[in-house]
Amino acid sequence: MNYPLRKANKEGTRLEPQHSYYSDEYAERMCDLHLRDEIHRDGNGKLHKYYRLHAKKAHTEEQAFAYDIKCPHCYSMLKQVGRQETYTELGLYTCPSCNRY
Repeated sequence: MNYPLRKANKEGTRLEPQHSYYSDEYAERMCDLHLRDEIHRDGNGKLHKYYRLHAKKAHTEEQAFAYDIKCPHCYSMLKQVGRQETYTELGLYTCPSCNRY
């Protein structure tokens, strides 16, 4: 699922997700920034949900680290746990509150 992000402060560094039914292609074409669900399996076979930040325009590492993003489900702040893969595929995030259990 894709979550378009809107700016929640004047600087544009705090981002809030919006629920949508956008396809990957549409989100990449129309959204300046959006989160996309990713599921990863750990060494024990347990599945974990993550979010990858995607940008329409290229970002440097410094620009990519500037964002504070709320969780699409519980609205607490996401924690970055993975690095930027390309100039438009930015950090990998997880929610400490949702993944507590």
